[in-house]
Amino acid sequence: MAATLVLKIMGVLSNRTSGKFSLLDPLVKIVITWNRNVCYFCYIFGILGFVSLAYESVSSGVYISENALLPGLVHGQFNSESVAREFLTSIQEEASRYPNGMPYAWIAAQFQQLGLDVGTQDFVLRYNIGPKTNYTGRNVYGILRARRHSSRESVVLAAPYRPPNSVFTPTNGGIALMLAFAKAFRSASYWAKDIIFLVTEHEHLGMEAWLEAYHRVSPAAGLVDSGDLKERAGSIQAAINLEIPEGRASYIDVKIEGLNGQLPNLDLVNLAHRLCRRERVQSTFKKRVDPYDGTSLEGFLENLETMLSMMSSQATGVPTGNHGFFHRFGIEAITLAGYYEPGMHHPIRYHELGRIVEGIFRSLNNLQERFHQSFFFYLLSGTNRYISIGVYMIPFSIMAAPLLLRAVSIWFDLVQSHNAQKDLTSLNYDQVCGIIILCHVFGSCLFLLPSTAAKLGLSYFEFETDESVYYGFILASVIIAMLLMFPVKRIDARAIRCIAHLEMATLMFATALQNISLATFQAFIVTPLFLGTGTASSRKGVFFKRLIVLLAHPVMILHVVLLLDAYRTFPEETPPSILLKSLSAAKRSVMYSLMDSFVYGNKMYDTCIQFYLPIWMLHWLTAGQ
Repeated sequence: MAATLVLKIMGVLSNRTSGKFSLLDPLVKIVITWNRNVCYFCYIFGILGFVSLAYESVSSGVYISENALLPGLVHGQFNSESVAREFLTSIQEEASRYPNGMPYAWIAAQFQQLGLDVGTQDFVLRYNIGPKTNYTGRNVYGILRARRHSSRESVVLAAPYRPPNSVFTPTNGGIALMLAFAKAFRSASYWAKDIIFLVTEHEHLGMEAWLEAYHRVSPAAGLVDSGDLKERAGSIQAAINLEIPEGRASYIDVKIEGLNGQLPNLDLVNLAHRLCRRERVQSTFKKRVDPYDGTSLEGFLENLETMLSMMSSQATGVPTGNHGFFHRFGIEAITLAGYYEPGMHHPIRYHELGRIVEGIFRSLNNLQERFHQSFFFYLLSGTNRYISIGVYMIPFSIMAAPLLLRAVSIWFDLVQSHNAQKDLTSLNYDQVCGIIILCHVFGSCLFLLPSTAAKLGLSYFEFETDESVYYGFILASVIIAMLLMFPVKRIDARAIRCIAHLEMATLMFATALQNISLATFQAFIVTPLFLGTGTASSRKGVFFKRLIVLLAHPVMILHVVLLLDAYRTFPEETPPSILLKSLSAAKRSVMYSLMDSFVYGNKMYDTCIQFYLPIWMLHWLTAGQ
C-alpha cells in the first residue's frame, strides 16, 4: 500500500516504464548536475530580493480603499480636555488605594453615571502545568446603545488597566480618555452602532476571557473559565485599544501584529495614521519615524530596519497589544500606544487624542459592511509604505525553492540509478514509511511532555516549572537523537531525505500563507543547514553533517537567537554573564511559548513540536548516510 502510494506520487516526475524522464532532458540535467549551485544561487538571490522590498521603488504608497470610511470629513466635536484630566486625577486617587488590583467599583460607577449599560465579568485561569494554581480577574464594560440602530452591530473602545505596582507603564490616561469620550458623545444621535467601553484586567488574559465570553467559545482548552456576560451588544465590527500613559506622550505608535501573526485590514491602519496627521500628532510604526528621503541609502536602511522589526515581532505569533485577540474572531483591531521622547515632538493633549479617537469611530460608524476592500496580508516599511502579498511572495518562494529543487534532484538521481531495474525494487518502502511515521509519533509524544516533566522536576529535583519543562525537552531531545542514530541503507536514506525536504518546503509555504515573517526566518535559517545534510564518505564527514543538523534543532536556534539578542541588549556585560542571561531567557521563552499555546491558541509551539521537530529528526537520521 505504501509502496503504491509513493510510486504514484513520484511517477508524475518520471516515466518508469521506458526508463526515460518525462521532463525535458536539459532541465533534468541542470537540476542534477548543477543542483548545489542552483540551490545556493536561489537562496542568496531570494535574500537579496527580500531585502530590496524595503526600497521605496519596490514598495507601494498606502491609500484607503474603503470609500465609506470618509476619513476626516466630519468636523471634530471633542473638546473635553478638562474633563479627561479630571477623570485622570480621580483614577489616580483610586489606583493608590489598590496598588495590586483594579478599582472595579469606581470604574463601574463611572459607567453607570454616564448612562451606559454596565456589566462585569469574573474569569479564572486554571494553571495546570506544575503546581495547580488559579488566577482570578475581573473585567468591567459599559455599552452606549445606538439610537439609530437595533444593536445588531458594535465597535469596541478598550484599555487595559495596570495597577501602580505593575511592571508595565500605567495606562490610566487611556481610561480617562475613554470616560471623557463616553461623556462627550453619550447623547449624540448619529451613532448607528453600539459602542462598547471595555476595561480589562491582567493584560492579554482579561481580553482573551472577555472575547471568549462574548462569543461563547472556549478555545483555551478549558484552562480559562470565562463565565458569561450580563450585557451584550451587536456583532463587533472593529476595535481600538488604548495604551495612553498617565504622563506626557509625544507620539502615537500604531500597533498591528496579532495572534499567530494575523494583521488587521490595512484600511484601518491607514485610517489611524491619516487622522493623526490631520490632528498634527506624530504617528509612528515600531516607534520609528518615516525617513525624510526614502530613496536615499539612509532612508532605505531605515525602512529596512522598520520592516525587519515588524517581521521579528510578527514571527513570534505573540500579539503586540490586546487588539491582537480580536483578529481571531474576524474583527479588525489596532492599538494606539502613547510614548514620550524628549525633544521629539510637543506633548500631545487629550484634546488631540480625543479628536483622533472620535475621527476613527465616526469613520467606523459609516461602514455598512465589514472591512474587505484592502489588504489583510502585507508588510510595512513605514507608516506610508506597504508591501503586498503579491510582491513579497516572489522573493520568499525563490528563497524556499532550494529544498524543493534538492528533493527533485534526489528523486531523479534515484530513478537514474535504477533504470536498469525499471523500478525502485531495492527501496524498502515499508521501512521508509515506518521511519517517517515514527518521527511524527515522537513529535506527538513531545507535545504531551510538559505536564509530566513539570511534575517529575518538582517531585525529584525541586525544580521550578520553567526549569522542569526546559530540561525535560533537552533530555527528551537527547534520547530521541540517540535512538535515531541507527544505520540506514543509502538508498533508503536518500528517499527519506527527499521526503524530509518536501515536508519542510510544504511547511514553509503553508506558514507563509498566514505568517510570512515566520516562514521567511524559517527559510533563512533552515534552508542552508538542511541543504548541507547530504551523503558523506568518511566518519569525519558524517560527524560534520550531524553537527550541521544539530544547529537546526529548535533549542539550538532558540539559544543562538537569544544569545545574539542578549549581546545586543547588554553589550557592556562579560561573555559568561551574557551566556547566563541567554540561558535564563531560553527557559522562560519555552514556558511562555507553552502557555501561549495552551491559553491563547498561539500555534508557534504546536508547529515546532508536531511538524518541524519530526522533520529535523528525519534529517538527523539520514545525515551523512
